[in-house]
Amino acid sequence: MLARLRADKGLKVKALVEWLAERGLDIDRSLVSHWFAGRTHLPADLLPLLAEFTGQADVVYAEFLRDADCDLVHIPRETVADRDLVDLMLEAGASLGRLQTALLRARAPDSPGGVVVTAEERDDLRHRVDNLIQQLANLRARLERRP
Repeated sequence: MLARLRADKGLKVKALVEWLAERGLDIDRSLVSHWFAGRTHLPADLLPLLAEFTGQADVVYAEFLRDADCDLVHIPRETVADRDLVDLMLEAGASLGRLQTALLRARAPDSPGGVVVTAEERDDLRHRVDNLIQQLANLRARLERRP
């Protein structure tokens, strides 16, 4: 996990140590280096902080979630608070309709792969599913807000 974060985003030992120190956690730089190199285990209670520091909770928790056959969906806390519940529901419904239409087109005999869904069509469907999931997460966040 840390190796991927380091490779993908240039996660730096010094930057993480300084960021943790700003939050009152004085952790030895060599220990963090050992975590990055995989020589010692990262404490589980540090995972939420690492997710906050990197802004990539999906990468931080991915290996644990995959082992449990789960995935991570960001549920916004403030961005949908003022959105109208009906509008959010209508947007999610429209996304579901677009997903269904794309699936029907992908399975049509005259589509690029015939009735077999091609890799390109599969990528488009995956993107549409991810969009729908995020819209449902927005809806859920709005439902959790008290009127």
